Amino acid sequence: SLRGNLLLADPNANEARLREALAAAGLLADIEAMPGGIDTRLGEGGLGLSGGQSRRLALARLFLRDTPLWLLDEPTEGLDGVTARDVLSRLSAMATGRSLVIATHIRREAAIADRIAIIEGGRISEVSRRGEAAFEKALDRLRPD
Repeated sequence: SLRGNLLLADPNANEARLREALAAAGLLADIEAMPGGIDTRLGEGGLGLSGGQSRRLALARLFLRDTPLWLLDEPTEGLDGVTARDVLSRLSAMATGRSLVIATHIRREAAIADRIAIIEGGRISEVSRRGEAAFEKALDRLRPD
């Protein structure tokens, strides 16, 4: 079930905490619209959810984990632009006090960064910080929204 999936991240999470994580991932309304709500059964690999819903469920699990480092790989891939920007805004808020590393080719995801590292040929070829001209140049090299 969706509940069981979330409880993998925090077996002690109560109903309110599960709902908070789903809301922070922008998934709560979708889950509430399902006939079984949070107890909706899922198939293998999240069968029953769209690709975007599966990504947001993974984010909800992440939000339930109290870890100092979050590592994400294109967390908004497959989401429409409006939903993706909403998810990124929530992700930024939830990441306060943590280190967040996002591997991405998508401008909107890199735009929330404080630093961008460009990797070419398996090596970091450039690092730029927000506010530097190189930061904007690095953003311009990425796939637009």
